[in-house]
Amino acid sequence: MKTNSLILGLATTLAFVSCKKNENRITSESYSTKTEIVDDNGKIDSATTTSAEKVVNGKKTTSISYPYKASDGSRAKATFTNDGKSKLITIEANNHKFVLDFQKATAKGELYERNSISAEATADSLLISQGDNIIPLVKIK
Repeated sequence: MKTNSLILGLATTLAFVSCKKNENRITSESYSTKTEIVDDNGKIDSATTTSAEKVVNGKKTTSISYPYKASDGSRAKATFTNDGKSKLITIEANNHKFVLDFQKATAKGELYERNSISAEATADSLLISQGDNIIPLVKIK
C-alpha cells in the first residue's frame, strides 16, 4: 500500500511540475501505432510502425519510425524526423544509436550523412555505409 501511495504522490507531483513548466506554451501531441503480425514460412513475426506529431507554439515536428531487417535476421529501427527546418534519421540497432542529417534527395529516395556514416533511404529499404562496410536493410512489411 505504501508503494502505491508513493507512486501516486510522485505521479501527481510530476504532473503538477510539467503543467507549471508549460503554462506559457501551447502544446499538442498526437501518436499512432500500427502492429502487423506476419507469418513468413511458419515463423510468426511482428512489425510495428509508429508516427508522432508534436506542435509547440505553432512549430510542427513530425516523426515516423519503421522496423527494418538485415539479411542475417538482425533488426533495426529507423525514425525519420522533420521539424520544417531540418530532417534527421535516427537508426537504432544492437544497442547503438546513430543520428544522421539530411543531405539531398536522390533519384531513389533521400541521402543522410554524419561523421563518415551515410544512409540512403528508399521506399522499402535502407542502405547504410561506413567506409568499406555496407549494410543493406529491408523494411519489414
